[in-house]
Amino acid sequence: MEKHTSNNSNIDIRNVGFNDKDTWDLICSGQTKGVFQLESSLGRSWAKKVKPRNLEELSALLSIIRPGTLKAIVDGKSMTQHYVDRKDGDEEIEYLHESLEPILKSTQGVLVYQEQSMQIAQKLAGFSLEEADNLRKAIGKKKASLMAEVKKDFIKGAKKVGIIKKDVAEEIFSWIEKSSRYAFNKSHAVSYAICGYWSAYCKAHFPKKFYASWLSHAHAKPNPQEEVRELISDARLSDIYVFPPSLNFIKPHTSLCDDKIRFGFLDVKSVGKSHLDKIRDVVDFSNSYTNKNVEELNWFQALCLVLGRLPQRPVTAMIHAGVFMFTGIARNKMLADLSVFNALTNKEKEWAQERWEQHESLESLLEALWPTKKQGGGTSTKKRSEFVKSQLDSIKNPMMSMEDDPIMIIRHEEEYLGTSISYSKVRSSENYSIANTSCKDIVNGKKGNVTLAVNLSEIRKYTSKKGKNVGRDMAFLKVEDSSGTIDNVVVFHDAYEEHKHIMYEGNNLLLVGRVDTNNKQDSVVVDNVKELD
Repeated sequence: MEKHTSNNSNIDIRNVGFNDKDTWDLICSGQTKGVFQLESSLGRSWAKKVKPRNLEELSALLSIIRPGTLKAIVDGKSMTQHYVDRKDGDEEIEYLHESLEPILKSTQGVLVYQEQSMQIAQKLAGFSLEEADNLRKAIGKKKASLMAEVKKDFIKGAKKVGIIKKDVAEEIFSWIEKSSRYAFNKSHAVSYAICGYWSAYCKAHFPKKFYASWLSHAHAKPNPQEEVRELISDARLSDIYVFPPSLNFIKPHTSLCDDKIRFGFLDVKSVGKSHLDKIRDVVDFSNSYTNKNVEELNWFQALCLVLGRLPQRPVTAMIHAGVFMFTGIARNKMLADLSVFNALTNKEKEWAQERWEQHESLESLLEALWPTKKQGGGTSTKKRSEFVKSQLDSIKNPMMSMEDDPIMIIRHEEEYLGTSISYSKVRSSENYSIANTSCKDIVNGKKGNVTLAVNLSEIRKYTSKKGKNVGRDMAFLKVEDSSGTIDNVVVFHDAYEEHKHIMYEGNNLLLVGRVDTNNKQDSVVVDNVKELD
């Protein structure tokens, strides 16, 4: 979806304008993971509901998802929902008093900004600017004694001005108190909206650079592993994939290399700063010694010239992370060969490294090394020769499979990279073929009946407090597959009660249900759940 090439991407973001259709389309779609102030599930959800198309509406969106507006309940629903319904024309805009219309018209009759509270106090209660600001401060401090004093002044002032009656004044003040709590001032909201728009612009037009940048800072987040996993899953929705670190691009953290997003070496657990220079030195040596690009080496050559010259712990981590997949060798085989190679003496390793062009495998090297020096081999003594023979036998007759197990790769990549980039957690099974929908399909607006094969990444249980299902549990799910993640999955009471024993985080599930379009945000309502093998 990159609209601009890398050659003209050095733009001044301050000059892009605020009428870019692709940017607004992205915000309205709710695909705003990583977008400033809209990266949370709350922000993404309400972005889809509000569908802002200009800075005024975006500023309002960022304000109405604050606690004050969300928790201000009028006529059975939050003022946030009132804003959406009025914007969509599903609810008539009503004012507690006609004098409020000029102040609240731009925000659908909903009190959104601190300045609006101040304007109301000035208009209806005759407050000076200083008094109005004191009202704003009093609401923010949430001190009952201070609020009682300000309320007294408001009622008294309203009586003096004479525009509204005492009961209306009390109602308006109560509304101000509820709605303004935790509210933004407008200048703050507009500043946030501009920053949000700019980051959405970058995501819309330079998605690879956007994700690379975000991933490069994920290690500084409170929960880096979760941040990495969610960003990579989100990138898959745009068919953007992340690759292991490359020995051709030795970077500390995630970056865009040769049009591919690649993890940096310091993003791999157990690879530290002290190892980075060593890796660079070894790669530079290999390139100059062989006159080959390091990733043109075969497995045996990489083992001799690169892996064998580095500490075992970071090398093991890099193998698990997929750094050496360019060799085409299974990771289990790499680990087994590494263990054997590291069991050789320094002199034996040197002997091997001098013969890097003569052998295609560790097996052929050990066969040549096995005889003693007197016999033309590389081992010094008969005892040492016997050891090399035992190592050769262990390679020829391994005690475990040298093929890679996808489950183990997923586990190791999650451990060393924070997420699996090679495989989906949802693996093939006889049930998998039944699935007719992906997470990406849902994000892209698929309607009707759906069947999803997913991994359950998060479950939030909710106990109903009223209605016919009072006291019964239901659940909200976040699920993922190889195409991405969705967090708008609902399992109502009957379905949850029947299937809750298999609904736990990390389990692979087949979800059968439908896309509910009755709400402002489409949700997947689950009717049946089956455990995948």
